[in-house]
Amino acid sequence: MIESHKAYLGKEKEKINNFISNTGLEFSQSQTGLRYHVYSIGNKDSIKTGEIAIVDYVLTLLNGDTAYTTLNTKPQQFIVEFDNVENGLHEGIQKMAVGDSSILILPAHLGYGITGDQSEIPSQSVLVYYLKFLAKIE
Repeated sequence: MIESHKAYLGKEKEKINNFISNTGLEFSQSQTGLRYHVYSIGNKDSIKTGEIAIVDYVLTLLNGDTAYTTLNTKPQQFIVEFDNVENGLHEGIQKMAVGDSSILILPAHLGYGITGDQSEIPSQSVLVYYLKFLAKIE
């Protein structure tokens, strides 16, 4: 069981590395495995636990299929480290400042894990957020 899980994680890492290679961009990696690339710099006003983040995003699967987006609706709000959004989104927003745009790559364990979301995101899916940090409410 442990060996099969290690093999799965190795394949997931390889898929993420291939995706990054195809972008031609430099990504940083956190201790948890979150990959992120901030490509538009805002005002350096970062966010803290308990504050409300207001974001626009396109969330895709690693193959490019769009799962969810706020672009045709209203921006999403969530309380950092408290609301029910992906752990990788909580972590990623804290690597950004208001006005930043970034690409976040969430391995399955930072997204919806083994169950998926029972709708648009299949089991064990790597997720890619194209994220714009619009504002925060303290």
